[in-house]
Amino acid sequence: MIGGGPIVSALKNHLKKGFSVFVEKKAAKTIRDDLSEVADLGFNLVEAVENPDIFLSEIDFNLIDTLLKIYDNYDLEYNVAVQDHGYIQGQSDRVTRMNFLEDFLKDGLKNAFFPSNHEIPNTFSRFNSIYNELVKKGIENFSITDTAIIAALGAVYNNEKWPAVTVDIGNGHTFACLVDKDYKVLGFFEHHTKMLTPEKFKYFIDKLIEGSITNKEVYDDKGHGAKIFKPYSYKNLPILVTGPQRRSLVNEGGNIVFASPLGDMMITGPVGIFMQQNLL
Repeated sequence: MIGGGPIVSALKNHLKKGFSVFVEKKAAKTIRDDLSEVADLGFNLVEAVENPDIFLSEIDFNLIDTLLKIYDNYDLEYNVAVQDHGYIQGQSDRVTRMNFLEDFLKDGLKNAFFPSNHEIPNTFSRFNSIYNELVKKGIENFSITDTAIIAALGAVYNNEKWPAVTVDIGNGHTFACLVDKDYKVLGFFEHHTKMLTPEKFKYFIDKLIEGSITNKEVYDDKGHGAKIFKPYSYKNLPILVTGPQRRSLVNEGGNIVFASPLGDMMITGPVGIFMQQNLL
């Protein structure tokens, strides 16, 4: 399933040159969730490809196996985070994504993951792709979660003033949530980073802090949406920002802090995973 934009563009260019591309059905959703759309683009969908030119894997088990040999075959727990919109035919993937986040976050950031003994809905192709890879490898101890959630959790590592707003400004999506000291989510919104300006970003953050943000206004602005779990209203909360596109929307200063857990901005996700598994 792993792949997305650059791989899809390269495959489409290959087709434009007059070549054929055969894709296993289980891998074809990296191109489009609707396999009929993949076929319409000119790809040949098959059950299996023998000796493929390109093999996509979510997890580099060869690297992990090499490390295990070096470190005396420790019994590892695998904790994986990716983003999965989810897909329901005939429904906007933005609606599917919001419905998932509302349900996933209702018990707080630290509980928002799928343990190895939890069945993952078929709606989520990528989560299930990872699940199947781990099971096929014979791994029994693992968890799977969403990148936005563990980025939010990692951003509040060592935070001392609560509640706080945590923001992950990613290449594709911007996820912001207001959390309390028990890592419970009071409210959140998710938007497309490229559709945000510094002014619009501030507007939505202010409304999140005030508890007045609505799903409709974010969705109508072509974002995913917003959710307030319980009524609240605050002012001047700390805003902890992480993500590769953070400087495109905000500058550090005042109540805005660029979160650097363990001294490294880009280790936010792993720190979030460690916190979820009570390792930090």
